[in-house]
Amino acid sequence: MFATFTHWEFADMDGMISTGTAMWPKVKAAGALSFKATATGANTARTMIVWPDGATAQAAIDGLRAAAMEMTDTKATATTAGELMLDFS
Repeated sequence: MFATFTHWEFADMDGMISTGTAMWPKVKAAGALSFKATATGANTARTMIVWPDGATAQAAIDGLRAAAMEMTDTKATATTAGELMLDFS
């Protein structure tokens, strides 16, 4: 499995929540296994998307980030990705 992380800055957190909710069907349709978001500040959040593999993630992630930025006043301030090493549920 493969995970992508994006740190976002939003004009307001309500926009983050509504954008994330609207994006989940698109993310899932692109092949993602899970989508999580964590508030990291008053107007910032980090998303984690788990994918079956890196190829699936790389094929989808740029378009998904662009779609999210079109939905609300937001910008991606940092990104990273890598093979998932541990997953305890």
